[in-house]
Amino acid sequence: MPDTAAAQRSLDRYARLAGLLYLTIIVTSILSLLVVEARLVVEGDWSTTTQRIAADQTLFRAGLVYEMVMFASVIALAWALFVILRGVDRNRALLALLWRMAEAVVGAVTVLLGVLVVLLVGSQDARAAFEPAQLHALVEVLLTARAIGFDVAVFFLSLGTIVYCRLLYISRYVPRPLAGLGIVAFMIMLVGTAVSLLLPQSKDLTMIGWAPGILFEAAIGVWLLLKGIPAATVGRAAPVAAPRPAAESASR
Repeated sequence: MPDTAAAQRSLDRYARLAGLLYLTIIVTSILSLLVVEARLVVEGDWSTTTQRIAADQTLFRAGLVYEMVMFASVIALAWALFVILRGVDRNRALLALLWRMAEAVVGAVTVLLGVLVVLLVGSQDARAAFEPAQLHALVEVLLTARAIGFDVAVFFLSLGTIVYCRLLYISRYVPRPLAGLGIVAFMIMLVGTAVSLLLPQSKDLTMIGWAPGILFEAAIGVWLLLKGIPAATVGRAAPVAAPRPAAESASR
């Protein structure tokens, strides 16, 4: 009994940490998109975008800092969820952890592409070395690559979240409707990112499909932060039985 109580307290701490990290990711992504990108990046007008970034490099760099905090939080969140769910199914929890790690790695690459943009537009020597049209074309390529990189990161995010939500559904650590919302929302996002990569012209339409995923992350973040892991669910979350090797089954 003491061991069960100690395990419950440990899971509860990690769950509240996961809730805080979910909310941190949401806040930093909003700051990056709405406070920075929306002010500086004019889609299709790379001349104006270049001028705005050159005129307010500190704001653009602040966006890169927000993104670094966001992807660092992704790694910490993946670790916390793995600790919570490894007792349910260690192999699947590890798979989800690796997919979320892939998200963070791709995200780090997009941050580096952003660094290249600010170095390019902020350097007098670089600006002097290129004609304005060439400079604008380079900025377009780098920012477009960043946008595609975010789609790739969301693809891995969706894969990892679907597996984590499946384990949350099995364990009942969160309400099953909430875990089910996560599975459905991120299946939509998974398909949407694939469509966006295949048909870039449909990107604005597919981004509408992100709304359920954002709602889920906000809801589960608040739930885990305030509720943690209910003690009654810890004993019920029995590990998923691993399949027996064929040789062992045959011997029996």
